[in-house]
Amino acid sequence: MFPLGSGLFAVLGKKEALDEKSYVADFACIITVYKEKDIAWPLVRALLKQDHPSFKVYLVADGIDEDFEAKVQDQRLKIFQPRPFLNSKVASIALALEKMDHGHSHVVIFDPDNLVPAHFLRVIDRYHANGFQAVQGKRIAKNTEGTYAALDALGEYYYDFAVRNVPYLLGSSSTIAGSGMSLEIGLYRENIAGEMQVLEEKGVVVAEDKSLQLQLVERGIRIAYAGAAVLFDEKITAATQIGRQRGRWLNSFFGQLPASLRLLGKGLVSLDWNRIYFALMVAMPPMVILVGISGLMALLALWVNVSYFFLLVGCMVLFALGFLTLLAFNHSPPEVLRAIPKIPLFVWGQLSGMLHIRKANKDFMATTHQEITEIEPLWAKRKEEFSYLENWWK
Repeated sequence: MFPLGSGLFAVLGKKEALDEKSYVADFACIITVYKEKDIAWPLVRALLKQDHPSFKVYLVADGIDEDFEAKVQDQRLKIFQPRPFLNSKVASIALALEKMDHGHSHVVIFDPDNLVPAHFLRVIDRYHANGFQAVQGKRIAKNTEGTYAALDALGEYYYDFAVRNVPYLLGSSSTIAGSGMSLEIGLYRENIAGEMQVLEEKGVVVAEDKSLQLQLVERGIRIAYAGAAVLFDEKITAATQIGRQRGRWLNSFFGQLPASLRLLGKGLVSLDWNRIYFALMVAMPPMVILVGISGLMALLALWVNVSYFFLLVGCMVLFALGFLTLLAFNHSPPEVLRAIPKIPLFVWGQLSGMLHIRKANKDFMATTHQEITEIEPLWAKRKEEFSYLENWWK
C-alpha cells in the first residue's frame, strides 16, 4: 500500500515553488564510455547545444584499443583516453575530476547512451539557484519500440514517479538514477574518493549511485527532483540483457540494504523526515521480490488462516492498482502502457537475474547499447509527450 498511498498524498499535496533566479552553476558534464567508441557522439552534440551559458563536456573513453577519433571539434569538449584501461565507471569519473579545468561548481553525470534537449542544464541550474546541492533530472525511456524496450520503459516511467518525484513532493529526497544527476563538485569529489578506496579493496564498484544517495541523505542533504529536466536513457531490447542488468541491480539492493536500515534508525532517533521516508523507500524490496514473496505467503496462508489469504491478495491488488495509477500520474505514453499484459516475460528475465547477483561482486556486467540517434528527431517525435512541462522551457 506504500506506493499508492505515497503517490496520492504527493499528487494531492501542496507543490513546492521555485523562485526565478539568475544562473549560479558552472557545469562539468562527464560522460563515461566503455568499449563502445561511437555511442556517445549524439550526446556530445546534444550537450554542446545547451542553452546554458557555463559548461564544458568531459568524455572519458575507456577500454578502446585504437586511438579515439574526435568526431566533434569544440573548445568546450575535452577527451581522455586512459592507458592502461581503467575498466571502471568510478575510475573514469575520478580521472575526469582530476584532469578537468578549474572553476566548475557542479558536476553532471551522463551515460553514453543518454540524450538531453537544450533546456536540461538550464532547468537543473534553477534548482541549484534555490539552494539544492544535489538534483536528479527526469530520466525517461529513449526507445519504446519492441516488447522488451517497452517493458523496460514501463519500469522507468513507474520508478521515475514513485521513487524520484513522489518523495521530493513529500518533502524527502529523490533517488539518484545513476545518470542525469548534478551535484556540487566538492561533495562529489569526496564521494568518488571513497568509492576509489572501495575499488582498490574489492576490484569492482557495483552501486556507486546507491551509496552516494545514502551518504547525501545521511548528511542531511535533500536531493531535489527536476521533473522538467528531461533526459532520455536507452532501454534494453533483448531478453538476454535483462538478467545481466537486473542481476547488477539486485546485487546493489542487497549490498546497500544494511546502510538503508542504519539510515532509518538514525532518522527515527533524530525524527528527521527526509531520512525516515527515504530509508523506507530504498529499503522496500524490488517489485519482483515483493510480489513473489507476497504470492508465496498468500498460498501458505491457505493452510494457516484463510482470512490472511484474502488480506494478502487484497494488498497485491492494491499494489497493482498503485502501479497503474502512478503510471497514469507520470503521463506514460500509450505504446508503453500496451506492454502491461506482457509483464510476465520481464519477470521471468528478472528471476534469471538473481543467478547473476553474486557475479556482480566481481564483474560490473556493463550493458551494451544499440540505439544511436540524434536529439533533434527524437525530441520532435516525443516533445508533445511532455507538453505539461513546457512552461519550464520558455
